[in-house]
Amino acid sequence: MARLIPLVLIGLGLYFWFKARRRADAYADAAERGEDAPRS
Repeated sequence: MARLIPLVLIGLGLYFWFKARRRADAYADAAERGEDAPRS
C-alpha cells in the first residue's frame, strides 16, 4: 500500500500537467487566429 501512494501522486501530477498543457495549447492556437480565448 505504501508503494502505491507515490504512483498515485505521479499519476495525478501527469494528469493535471497534460490537462494544463492542452489548455495552454488551445490558448496559443486562439492567439494565433486572433481570437481572445477558446470556448472551452
